[in-house]
Amino acid sequence: MDGNIEHEELEGIFDNMTEQEKDHFKATITQLVRCYAKDGPSAVLIIGWTDEPVAGVTSINATPMIAAHLLTSANNFFNYMAMSDAPPRKDFN
Repeated sequence: MDGNIEHEELEGIFDNMTEQEKDHFKATITQLVRCYAKDGPSAVLIIGWTDEPVAGVTSINATPMIAAHLLTSANNFFNYMAMSDAPPRKDFN
């Protein structure tokens, strides 16, 4: 996926969003814009699609070391969320 989208298609997607989706979109864009402000926070944006084997990663206002730290933190968070309700390991044997 190359990321290019025609204006009409973009409008159609936005017009078909629920109010909850529009609120989420607005919050997401607001967070991204903050990273471009002078002295704004560092960020890493990960975009992946279920039909693509590789996700895209973009750092915003982040050195490679900060980006690596953010990715590690995100990995730890999602591992915790995925495993928090998993049965104990002993139950797999």
